[in-house]
This record gives sequence, structure tokens and C-alpha cells, in this order.
Amino acid sequence: MSLDQLWYSLDEAADRYGVTRRAVERWARDGHIVITTLAGTTRRISAASLLAFEQANRAVTLPPALTPDDADASGNTGGDTKGKRVRPSTKPRRPR
Repeated sequence: MSLDQLWYSLDEAADRYGVTRRAVERWARDGHIVITTLAGTTRRISAASLLAFEQANRAVTLPPALTPDDADASGNTGGDTKGKRVRPSTKPRRPR
């Protein structure tokens, strides 16, 4: 995404990232972006601040890839365990 303006309103920044204006204000309060007061009560976010925010939040951590060694003898890699017995019990069940 390119930044073609020098200054963005809080609503424009919110629209850009698909969040609410309050979320943008929270990011500023938490120090992730800088909101500048230009004249009176006019608040804007510089393109440089948005670019720095985008670069800081670009990193994505991916889980390591599974190897054949990660699968058990049945070929189960531990992913979908719904309805499956994950670990057999080693203790006998108590009679009821």
C-alpha cells in the first residue's frame, strides 16, 4: 500500500487498517503511532508514522514446518484430534 498524502485523519487511518477510530487512538496511546495536533483541535497522523507502523507490524511468525519424523506411526501429525483418542490410558479403569 502506498501512502500518497503527507497527513491522514484518524478516520482515514482507521479505514486503511479496517479498525475503528478508537483503535487508532489506542495505538497512539500505546506508542505505536504518533498523532500530531496541527491547528486547534485538528489531529493528524503523518505518512511517516503510518509507514513506520506498517513496517513494525509486517513481521509474521509462522510455526515450523512438520517433518515426517513429527508424525506418529499412524501418520497422525497431532493436528485434528476431534473424536480421536490422543493418548491411550496406561492405567486400568476403575469399575463403577
